[in-house]
Amino acid sequence: MGNDKRGRKSVQRAAALSVIAALVLTLMKLVVGLLTNSIGVISEALHSGLDLMAAGITFVAVRSASKEPDGEHQYGHGKIENFSALIETVLLWITSFWIISEAIRRIVREEFIEPSLWGIAVMLTSIFVDYERSRMLYRTARKYNSQALEADALHFSTDMLSSTVVLLGLVVVSLGFPIGDPLGALGVSIVIIYVSYNLAKRSFNFLVDRAPEGVKEAVIQACSQTPGVLGCSRVRARTSGPDLFVDVVVTVDETVTTSAAHRITESIESCLTGLAPRVDVVVHVEPAEIAPDDYIKLSLYQKLQVLARREPRILSVHNIRIFTFKDQFEIVADVEMSLDLTLEEAHRISDELEAEIKKTDPRVKTVLLHLETYSEESEGVDITATSEDIVNQTRTIIEKLALRIKCPKVIVTKEKAGISLLIQCSTDGTISLNESHEISDAIEKNIMESVSDVNHVFVHIEPL
Repeated sequence: MGNDKRGRKSVQRAAALSVIAALVLTLMKLVVGLLTNSIGVISEALHSGLDLMAAGITFVAVRSASKEPDGEHQYGHGKIENFSALIETVLLWITSFWIISEAIRRIVREEFIEPSLWGIAVMLTSIFVDYERSRMLYRTARKYNSQALEADALHFSTDMLSSTVVLLGLVVVSLGFPIGDPLGALGVSIVIIYVSYNLAKRSFNFLVDRAPEGVKEAVIQACSQTPGVLGCSRVRARTSGPDLFVDVVVTVDETVTTSAAHRITESIESCLTGLAPRVDVVVHVEPAEIAPDDYIKLSLYQKLQVLARREPRILSVHNIRIFTFKDQFEIVADVEMSLDLTLEEAHRISDELEAEIKKTDPRVKTVLLHLETYSEESEGVDITATSEDIVNQTRTIIEKLALRIKCPKVIVTKEKAGISLLIQCSTDGTISLNESHEISDAIEKNIMESVSDVNHVFVHIEPL
């Protein structure tokens, strides 16, 4: 953030110096042009005068564009720079039409000037100043990606070129060809029209969010080099002043976990940071069905998870148990579905899931799916202090099971759905996770069978 603020200050400083330089050149050309009656020098004075106005607009634009994004301008204020460049173009066209009109009038009426060393001197000075400030502006514009400064630099580069044309016209006048002055003015106007057309085209493209050149190719290349990305289905990019905004849609294997998908998006974002000084990248990840050859290699557990994720109305599949009977399998699992489904709809989804998992492996004999809905938050009351009987029964059951486990904390809560027990236990941390799960199942089963008032039992086991 600190570097960005320093960069914007550098842009504003460059714009302010441009205003000062434009003011000095405008006054100098105007005085000499009026004293020598040179339409070429006067046209250059008007050109510089409009450049002064453009430099002033640029200065205001870069200051406004430096403001941070707010609630009404969530993409920032960078478009102000692009709009200022378009205004500069309009001013240049007005100048060109006036110069062409005046030059033709002088040629028709043969109103030519006398040769003057003052005109030549002011043009040489103008060329030198324009060269230095255009270099300074281009350098700052490229470093901080400022289109407003780039437009200013382009103006001063054309100033240098047009001043050279006028200088040649004055030299021609001094050699005895007075028509060289208006011809030089016409040359200036042609240069201005050509450059301003290109500038207007670029400014318009930025304002209508035309995709920046080369960005799409760079994004596709970054995605193709990121492990885990199967394809890049959509790329959208737009600029706002010095900022580049990129939206990307990528497809990944449907077996990729959420955390792995997040790492993929971060990798893509990291690869694109070099496209501009400030890049805002949004990556949307979509799952793609894995190839049949890869699907066959998955375990039954993984296959069931993949098939469940393909059905948007299934929220999760958990508590999956797979029993082996000789060469056949029986699968039992809990399937969590949306609350807004009817029993008939939920059962149809369950049947489809059962049929799909059987199709994947002919050894699957039975699939039993327990249908659940997700739990909503409900207000609970801690009644442990008044539920001594339940706490004592719970401790007695755990002691009789002799599971080499200690459960010092039993919390009893009363909710809308009934009474729940939260039991916090500890045991040897070297036992397997599967053994730990069997211990918690045994505790839950025995409590539910023995304590009639309890509706839910949750056992949390920590290592000693």
